[in-house]
Amino acid sequence: MSKILIIDDDLDILETTGSLLEYEGFEIHSAETVEKGIELIGTLSPDLILLDVMFPEKKTRGFEAAAEIKARYPEIPVFVLTAINREYAFDFSKDDVPAEEFLNKPVKIDRLVKLIRSYVS
Repeated sequence: MSKILIIDDDLDILETTGSLLEYEGFEIHSAETVEKGIELIGTLSPDLILLDVMFPEKKTRGFEAAAEIKARYPEIPVFVLTAINREYAFDFSKDDVPAEEFLNKPVKIDRLVKLIRSYVS
């Protein structure tokens, strides 16, 4: 069973996405802060990470976290999930984010499951 770590400050996202992915057969772990998420990576060794971009302490904290995670754990795929393009006019492209996938919220669960399976199977 593949382990997925979801790092997002939105409890609804953690619960709904986590439940849907559990139903699809994944082992789900979650963290409400980047710091807790990075701490969990070392103990869990997840197969894949779903990471939000915006956190209360800093709007771009997720970008920084993606870079930190990829520097420390380059073998773990990171998917960035965000609604940032609809809420803010940040000038960045997918190539600016150190992640395997950059997905806009809301992501259809069948698409997300298919993408996850393409990286962890």
